[in-house]
Parts: sequence; C-alpha cells; structure tokens
Amino acid sequence: MARASARWSGDDVAALIREAERSSGEGIRAGRYDIAGLRGEAEATAPGLDALADRIALSLAHDYAEGSTTAAARAGWGIPRDRIDYTAWLAGALARHDMEGSLRALLPTEGAYAALRDALGHCDTPPHCLTIRVNMERWRWLPRELGTNHILVNPATFRLDLVEQGIVISTHRVIVGKPASPTPTFATQVTGVTANPWWNVPQSIVAESVGALVRARPAEAAERGYVAARGADGRLQVRQRPGPRNALGLVKLEMPNAHSVFIHDTPSRDLFEQDRRALSHGCVRTARPDILAKILLPPDGAAEFDSLMASGVNRTLPLATPVPAYIVYFTAEPDPEAEGGVRFFEDLYRRDGRVAAAL
Repeated sequence: MARASARWSGDDVAALIREAERSSGEGIRAGRYDIAGLRGEAEATAPGLDALADRIALSLAHDYAEGSTTAAARAGWGIPRDRIDYTAWLAGALARHDMEGSLRALLPTEGAYAALRDALGHCDTPPHCLTIRVNMERWRWLPRELGTNHILVNPATFRLDLVEQGIVISTHRVIVGKPASPTPTFATQVTGVTANPWWNVPQSIVAESVGALVRARPAEAAERGYVAARGADGRLQVRQRPGPRNALGLVKLEMPNAHSVFIHDTPSRDLFEQDRRALSHGCVRTARPDILAKILLPPDGAAEFDSLMASGVNRTLPLATPVPAYIVYFTAEPDPEAEGGVRFFEDLYRRDGRVAAAL
C-alpha cells in the first residue's frame, strides 16, 4: 500500500520511535505514546502513518517543553511559560530531518535537571525514583531562560539562591509560609531595595490579629508602630511604621506580585536557628537581607543603602536592571555528596502527591 504522503521519511519515523521509547529516561511514562501502533503503521506503510506520527511527535514535544501532567496537577504553580508554536516546530523538525535533536532541544537546559536525569538512570529505590520524576516534571514547567542573573527561592529547602551566569554566588537561609499559609509559587522581578520599609498589613492579618489589637488596645498598637485608618470601602486598613519592631525588619526587596508576598528582613532573627522554618504567613524572610541587597545594587547604590540603614530613613533604591525572581518548589535537588547524588526534602506543602499521581 502506498504512503499517503512523503512528510515523514522512514528515518524520521525511526527517530521518533527511539525518542518516544527514551522518554522514560526523562521521567515520563513512555506508554503515553502509541509506539507499537506507530511501528505497525510504519512497517505496513499504512496511509494513517503521517497522522499518527504527527500526534505522537506533537504530544512528546509538548511533554518535553511544558510537562506531561494535567492542569490539576499543576494547581498553584503560577510561573508562566513561553508560548510555543508546535505546528511550526514540527514542520521545522521534519524539514531538518532532526527529530531527536529537535525534541531534546525542548527539554530544560539547567544543570540541575540533567543531574536529576542522571540520578534517575541509576535510582533503585521506588519512592525516591518517583520523587525525582516529580521534580524533573517541575523543571519542565519552568521557562527555559530564567535570566542571566536571577533569584531562586525554594520553600522546601528553606533557602534563597542568587544565581549569576548559572553559578550560585550567594545563598541565604529563609523563613517561609506555614503549611496553613504556604508561600505561593510565582515569578516576578526585583525592581528595587527599600531601607526601613513601612508594612502595609494584609487584610488577612488585620482580620486575624492586628485589627483586634488596634481596636481593643490602641495605645499598645501605636507603641508598636501601627497606624490605622478606614478605607473608601469602610474596611480597617493598617500600616506599621519603619523601625526595629517592623514586621518587615529593616530591608525589603520590591517585587510586584498579585500575592503581596515579598522577600524581606525580620526582627525575629533567632528563628533562623531552627531547621524547619515554615513560620510565616507566606512571605519570605531572609537571614541577611542587607548583604543580598548590596549584591543586587550597583556600587554607589550599596554605599547609599548603608547610609539609609544607619539613618533610619525610609527610601527605595531602584536596581539598575530588574532581576527575575522565582518562588519555586522542589523536594529533590542534585547533591554530589548525598547518596545517589540527590538530596531529598520534606514535602512541606503536600504537593508531590498530585504530581506523582498524574505521572
């Protein structure tokens, strides 16, 4: 029987079959793709070959580029991906007769992903293997270009990393949201650094505690720096003055986002001595935000920032170039000193299960 078209050469089909079979090495279930059906169509040169090959190639390309799990498994993951024109991608891959290379180019290029893939290849502990697959999937959810310089905050590790040119140049302990008020996953940009910030108390915290303090013990609230007023909607709005008792401490990174979550200082620095630091309402508190701020600022800005800190003046210094910041969630990461080359962390917010089930 004649081929319906010449879009898919025998070599291209063979390359697609090889890559679909190899997808298990990327932590993806190869059974998602009708490999046996494609092989049968190819051997019979059946007229449905091109359509089936298209479907498998586009599905595999999507899974490599964006992940293979459902939207429900990704609930709460607020980091957008770049759009891909898969039809144009497929046309290009076929024109170049480079199906394997075109597919693999869609995978994450970060060294952490490659290290997890290597660890999966020799993993022999089923729960650990599944956790590695879950975290490889999360890497596929991330943009391929994170930025030459960027910040990564991982609540599961209680750590903030400042990355330059692919190298972690500064690491900081952080306090993150409690399981009842988890730190959300999202992407933003750090646009500036504020010395001696005001704190605009979120309505959730006003309702939970601060509002009652302002109403019942106004003198104590004033002594703690709280300033209250009624908004246009009649709701109580509360701010806290800059100072040593301010909940944001003495430093805040300006990073616009819909969650009102920021990276900032804290007056309760003794909490950084705890190993499990899920203690906040969702914001990210850092152990040495002054050091982080001065790394981000240009040299003249760093000097001015020291002066502002000492004076107690509230001012925001803009960064010369905004720095991308990603609040992520990884419960496994490469560690050459750990057994099997991977270090595992507590699933603090119980998010692994739904990803594992989808895989």
